[in-house]
Amino acid sequence: MTEAAAALAQWGKWLNDSGSWRGITPSIEGRYANDPERYRFAEDKDTARRRGEVRYNPLIAGQVERVVNQLAQGERAVLRARHVHYPHLADEDIARRLAMSAKAFDGALLQATVRFGRAWRLLHQEAA
Repeated sequence: MTEAAAALAQWGKWLNDSGSWRGITPSIEGRYANDPERYRFAEDKDTARRRGEVRYNPLIAGQVERVVNQLAQGERAVLRARHVHYPHLADEDIARRLAMSAKAFDGALLQATVRFGRAWRLLHQEAA
C-alpha cells in the first residue's frame, strides 16, 4: 500500500501532467517528439532520470482523485492548492492566494490531510 502522503504527491504530479490523463489524441509530430527512445543515448545509460519517464502511477493517482472528490469542498480546495496548483509555494503564500490566514490554512490543511489519510487507509483495508 502506498502511504497517503506519497499518494497525494503522485496525484499532484498526475494532475500537472500536460495531457496523458485527459485522454487527448496527440498529433503524429507530437508522438515523434515525445518518443522516449528518441532521447536515449548510449552515453546516458548511467543517468538516473531521463526525459519521458513516468514519475507517478496513474492508477494510484486516479484512486486519490476519487477519494479527494468525496471530501468536503473546502478540504478539496486546500488539498488541490497545496499539491496541484501551488506545490512550489510556502504555506503562507498559498493561504494568501486562497484569501485565508496562515493559521486557518494550516488548520484546514491538517484537517484535510488527516481525513484523506483515514479515507485512504479505509479504502485499502477494504481492498485487502
